[in-house]
Amino acid sequence: MIEKIIITYIYHSCYTIEVGDYFIIFDYYKGVLNIPEDKKVIFVASHGHSDHYTSEILKIPNMEKYTYILSEDIAYLESEDNIIYIKDSKLGIDQLKSLYSSKNVLLIGKDRYKDIKIGKESIGIKTFGSTDVGISILLYVSGISIFHAGDLNYWAWKDNDDKTDKKEYYSFIEEVEKIKECSIDIAFFPVDYRLGENYYKGPKIFANSVSPQLMFPLHSGDHETISQRFKREVKLDSTIFRPIIDKGQKIIVDIKE
Repeated sequence: MIEKIIITYIYHSCYTIEVGDYFIIFDYYKGVLNIPEDKKVIFVASHGHSDHYTSEILKIPNMEKYTYILSEDIAYLESEDNIIYIKDSKLGIDQLKSLYSSKNVLLIGKDRYKDIKIGKESIGIKTFGSTDVGISILLYVSGISIFHAGDLNYWAWKDNDDKTDKKEYYSFIEEVEKIKECSIDIAFFPVDYRLGENYYKGPKIFANSVSPQLMFPLHSGDHETISQRFKREVKLDSTIFRPIIDKGQKIIVDIKE
């Protein structure tokens, strides 16, 4: 039984999670990563937008020792973002299908479930859709369930007309209805300042419908104070929300039986 989880906010939608023997990196595109040498490293990318993914993660030394769980849209990126390196072999867009059989790289779409073996142990992967591009993803690691929303949100933009807003809302609710069937320990979900006064709607609906035990904000860029505003202004039914103060912030979660 693990005793604690160490969560570190890197930037925007990127967090690292140290849980048991694993070190998980979600949606990295920039910031300081301190990757431990004694952990099984897993990179997760929810989609190919440039603020959630960089192909640099596939060019780092000894990448064949790491595990990559990537949304399948990443295989169709344009320009240099679709050139990656596997064991010194340069692969172009026409060759990316070989990644499906690669030992350490998994391309996965929405509404899938898969167990993958890392060393002698396995982790579970369950994917859902997004209201933008790519997937949202739930990992089962060392007895802990960890959800990362990617760009899943109720995108209630101020200039939406009624028809567009209803479409955004019901697309979001459709995914929430699937996700709430799962028990989630830790969730990462957008709290986006760009939505103006509607910034709280998606995360509030998600938290009160899905009821993760603990939730952290995504998609804030250099505007981490929006999560502090959410903490002050929004009352959640049962979920504990942890705002972010600054990049590099560490949160230690004690696990109690």
